[in-house]
Amino acid sequence: MQKLNGKYHFIFIGIILFFPFSLVYGEGFDRGNLIFYGNGAFGIGDNSGTLEKKVEKTNFPNFLVLNSPYADAASNFMNYYALQNVFKHQTDLSSRVGELGFEYGLFRYFGIGLSVSNQTITASNFRSVDERFVILYSLLGSDYGALLNRLNQGEYYNIATQKRRDVFNSTSGDLSLFFHFQPNDPVDPYIRVGGGAGYERLFGGATNRVFGAIGFRYHLNERFFLNAELEHSNVYMVNYDPPNSGHKNKGNFEESFFKFGMGVSVSLSGSKTQEPENKMETVSSAVGSQIPIQTKEPVSETKLDRFVFLASEIFDLPTSHIHLEGRARLDAIARSLENEYKEFDVQVITYTTPFREDVPGNYENYDLGFERSQAISRVLREKGVNSRRIIDSTQGSAMYNVDSKEKVVIELRKKNK
Repeated sequence: MQKLNGKYHFIFIGIILFFPFSLVYGEGFDRGNLIFYGNGAFGIGDNSGTLEKKVEKTNFPNFLVLNSPYADAASNFMNYYALQNVFKHQTDLSSRVGELGFEYGLFRYFGIGLSVSNQTITASNFRSVDERFVILYSLLGSDYGALLNRLNQGEYYNIATQKRRDVFNSTSGDLSLFFHFQPNDPVDPYIRVGGGAGYERLFGGATNRVFGAIGFRYHLNERFFLNAELEHSNVYMVNYDPPNSGHKNKGNFEESFFKFGMGVSVSLSGSKTQEPENKMETVSSAVGSQIPIQTKEPVSETKLDRFVFLASEIFDLPTSHIHLEGRARLDAIARSLENEYKEFDVQVITYTTPFREDVPGNYENYDLGFERSQAISRVLREKGVNSRRIIDSTQGSAMYNVDSKEKVVIELRKKNK
C-alpha cells in the first residue's frame, strides 16, 4: 500500500489540536441524534494518478510505432513522439460516486459516521481489441510484408472502434469524522475527513481510500436537510495480481468531487418539541394563572406584549441547551424585534421547576433559570439585537405549583425616554 499523502495527516492533527479539550464535552451539536444521508457525486475534472497513465498506455498504438515506414532512428523517434502526444490526451477519465451513510452526534462539535460508497471511473475512449488478437491475425499472413500490414491494420481497426468504457468499479466501506462549525443552526457548515477499504470488481484487487471534504447542510426543518460537499479523494489499488496481458488496472486515482444529496435526522430519545405557542399575545391572555403578572414596573410603561413558549419548545430539557427548532423560533423573534419593534426593549423571563438532580436541595433553581435566559439573549445578540435592549431575568421556581410547566416569556417594554 502506498503511503498516505502528508496533507491528510495535517488535517487529522489540526482538527484534534485546534479546539481545547474542554469544548468537546460542552453542549451544542445534536448529541445522541442519528443522521442518515445519501449523496450523489461527479468528478470536476482534475483527475491524476498512475491509473490514468495506465489507461493511456493501454490505448497507445504500439504496432504503428514498431512498424514505422521510416528507416533511420531519428525519423522513428519523431514518429513515436508525434503518436505519443496525439494519443496522450485522447482518453479522458471521469469519475462518479454514490454514497449512503449515517452520522452519530458525539460531542458539541463532533460526530462520527459510517458509509458505503461506490466509485466508477470511465474512460472516454478505451481499447476494444486485445493486442493478442492482433498478433494472431498477423501470423496468418503469407509473408513478412503481409504480417506487418496486418499488425498495422489491427491497430487502425482498434483506433476506429475505441469506445467509452468503465475501467474501475470499487465499493468501499468508509469511516468519517465530522467537525461542525455552527451546530444546531439551520445552515450547518462542516469538515469531514476519513478513509476506508473496498474491492475493485472489474479487474480484481483490494482498494484503500482516503478523503477530505468541506460541506454544509441546510435544515428544512428539525428532521430533513439538504446536503452539499466538495470532496477530494485518493483511491489506491493494493493486493493486486496483474494479468498476463491487456489492461493492468493498478495504481491510484486522485479526484475532486461535487457531492449533493439529502438526509434525515432521528432523535434516539424521541421528539422533544411540541407545537409552538408562536403567536404574540397580550398580557391578559398570555399566561393565565400559571405565571403571575409582575408589578414591579409601572403598568403604563412596561407591560405591552409577550411571546410565551413552553421551555421544551426552546430547550432540550432539563438543560439550557437550545435545540434546532428553538433556535428557529428565536431567529424569527429577533427579526421581528429588528424590523417591527425597534422602539421596544426586551425582557427575557424564565420559569423553572424546583427539581434538579445534579444540585440536591436547590429548590429555587435560579441557576438553571439564568443559564436559559442568558442562552436566549446570546442568540438574540447574534442575530443583531442590541445588547442594551435586552434584560436577562428569571423567576426560578418561585412561582411553581403542582400544575405549573416550565415556561419562557419574552416581554416587550417601551424604552425609557
